[in-house]
Amino acid sequence: MKVTVLMDNHTYIDDYYLGEPAVSYWIEAEGKAFLFDVGYSAAFLKNARDMSIDVKKGDAVVLSHGHNDHTGGLAPLLDVCQGMTPQLICHPHALLPRYFEKLSIGCPLEKEVVRERFFVIETKEPYWLTERLVFLGGIPREIPFEKPYSIGKLEEENGRKPDMIQDDTALAYSTEDGIYIITGCSHAGICNIIAYAKKILEKEKILGILGGFHLFDIDERTKETIAYLEKEKIEFLYPCHCTSFRVRAALNQCCKVEEVGVGLVLNWE
Repeated sequence: MKVTVLMDNHTYIDDYYLGEPAVSYWIEAEGKAFLFDVGYSAAFLKNARDMSIDVKKGDAVVLSHGHNDHTGGLAPLLDVCQGMTPQLICHPHALLPRYFEKLSIGCPLEKEVVRERFFVIETKEPYWLTERLVFLGGIPREIPFEKPYSIGKLEEENGRKPDMIQDDTALAYSTEDGIYIITGCSHAGICNIIAYAKKILEKEKILGILGGFHLFDIDERTKETIAYLEKEKIEFLYPCHCTSFRVRAALNQCCKVEEVGVGLVLNWE
């Protein structure tokens, strides 16, 4: 599996790609290619062009969840996919409107427009993208210290309710030696994601993780998370996006933390 970071909060010096507080990955596995999240704007498309990546050749767009820093690039993507009906894979909540007070923080495209322009597959269950790469679907939240939390409101058919971000998910890739995980924000909890990936792929060893952990302060939850990750003995740890410098520095005391920026390419087999 080859993973290219098309968008992240950080860029590398002398590479001159665009950055924004968002996420987008180009993933190639077993002869197929996928866009995992599409950033906040059209910037990921410029980066892709500068990297000689043709996003129109992707087999599907996959969403980690519905926040606008992961879905904002859907409209610009459609502009470059004129005459095409791209496949879109996501949790059923990912396309619902979301608000933080009066601010819209969900997918900028209305659900009806997305359904009209994309071939949409909505699932809470694991969905296999290839024989070895799986969209995990709804993540059970069972780790005691990773308590669910809400961010704003989610608009459902019967009104607005606290948004517990139940659509948050990740991708997991199976190899002979273990599992690689790619996350968006890990609102479900990175440890919950690890536990569920092990269950679905029926393997115990986590080889590497790339993505946001949604950890900012060195609080009790973060300390428990760091202890959990230390026990996993993960060889390749690439926390980024919504993982603060302070948390990455703390993680680096017990795990080998690698730098992430736009243009990073990982070859995981």
